[in-house]
Amino acid sequence: MKGVWTLTLDTATPYLSLGLFRGEEGLGRVVRVERRHEEALFGLLEELLAQVGARREEIQTLVLGEGPGSYTGLRIALAAGLGLAQALGARVFGASSLLAASWPFLREGEPLTPLFTARNGLFYGATYTLEAGRPKEVAPPRKLKARELPREGRLLLDPPPDPRGLYELLPFAREGVEPLYL
Repeated sequence: MKGVWTLTLDTATPYLSLGLFRGEEGLGRVVRVERRHEEALFGLLEELLAQVGARREEIQTLVLGEGPGSYTGLRIALAAGLGLAQALGARVFGASSLLAASWPFLREGEPLTPLFTARNGLFYGATYTLEAGRPKEVAPPRKLKARELPREGRLLLDPPPDPRGLYELLPFAREGVEPLYL
């Protein structure tokens, strides 16, 4: 349906990942903002709306990154996304930030472990693969020490969650959001 857009948003990492998509159309942005997500979020959203020629009222679905990530980082995306959804009457879906970060790199039958650097020498990580085009969680999101990193498959260190990945994960996402604080 023309005029209906999906907004993707993730602030679980030092990156602000934001996108507006409709079918094959759309545009995503990833900006490293460290801990200044709230300063950049709405300005970047207005830029994206203008670039794709959409109005805020045309957003009918949101896909929000659920983490894992910093408590404050996750709260920014969830609060902003849920507030927008309520104001617009839009549906909200949640997706793993780790899965969204790995989505462009996943291959059939090849395990991939995206890692977000956490505090105290720890990493947030999960292992995924594709099976018949569907993401499969091989190992759930967890905190890992360097010595606990998987020895098999590929590792992906500190990738930003992919805005288009969040959009393409919509068929596998669940309605509502459940932040993952590890």
